[in-house]
Amino acid sequence: MTRSTTYFLFVVMCLVWGLTWIAIKTGIAAVPPLFFAGTRFVAAGILLLAWERLAERRRAFSAPPRAGSLRAVRREDWRSMLVASLLVIAATYSLLFWGMQHVASGLSAVLNLALMPVGLFAIGLAYGEERFSLRRLVAIAIGIVGLAVLFRPESGGRDRFELWGMAAIIGGTLAYCWGSVLSRKLLRIYSPEFVSGTTCLVGGIVLIGLALVVEPIGRDTLAAFAAPAVIASWLFLVLFGSLAAFTIYMRLVRDWGATQAGLYAFVSPAIAVAVGVFISGERVRTTELIGMLIMLAATWFALSRPAVERPEQALLAVPVRKGRRGF
Repeated sequence: MTRSTTYFLFVVMCLVWGLTWIAIKTGIAAVPPLFFAGTRFVAAGILLLAWERLAERRRAFSAPPRAGSLRAVRREDWRSMLVASLLVIAATYSLLFWGMQHVASGLSAVLNLALMPVGLFAIGLAYGEERFSLRRLVAIAIGIVGLAVLFRPESGGRDRFELWGMAAIIGGTLAYCWGSVLSRKLLRIYSPEFVSGTTCLVGGIVLIGLALVVEPIGRDTLAAFAAPAVIASWLFLVLFGSLAAFTIYMRLVRDWGATQAGLYAFVSPAIAVAVGVFISGERVRTTELIGMLIMLAATWFALSRPAVERPEQALLAVPVRKGRRGF
């Protein structure tokens, strides 16, 4: 791809993932969150794996399977993909979608996206996948200060559900980072479409299973799902948030490296906050604005002057959003 095409795709990805938050908020306002998330990822996983299957047949219709192909997956890699699916999809989105029921979409986006680069570095450092950097260590400290400001109650205070919702979003973000670090080797062997399709499908099935156990799924749920706004949000998340934006992201991770591809964390939160304010009428508290700015400053500090990464050393990170990812 040309440089101009690459930058254009980067802008598209940032825009899509900035918009996914309002789509999620619309969906979970009417449909139980685990069920909404699970159906989204199952659909995205099936489409991605079908696309990869067709690509495999086009590449080598009669040739023996190459390393990293669908027909040559090693048993230990299936285990790694299961762990990645449980962390990156099931744990992340069960916590994220539950938390977003009680937290504004703009604040949710900042908590998730601004914390992610710092979380990836901290967990990668613990697993020996990242080199120690004083600059990034300072970024972690700045990010913790930003989180403290966000959780600081104002005169009106936060209710306990909002606080628990924020904590759930942070927990989901850390699960996403943990799964991304553990999944690093998979992206070196298999195509982005295969890895993302497998994790989406397996994680989505787990989410639906959890939904059937803990959520009230019945005729009312299906009727709510049929509402035009919910269908539009679901389709946007499947087609754009999971398929288009995540595929773009994985290619940027491969071509740029995780650090440079992660620069979307500067852009998508601002889009999410603006959309939440101007479309949904969400209110942004003073302490929230200050905390957001501090966390974005931490992200900038962590990502600026990045060390050069080889493409094969890039991290896997999923969407959500990405989404998600966004998610």
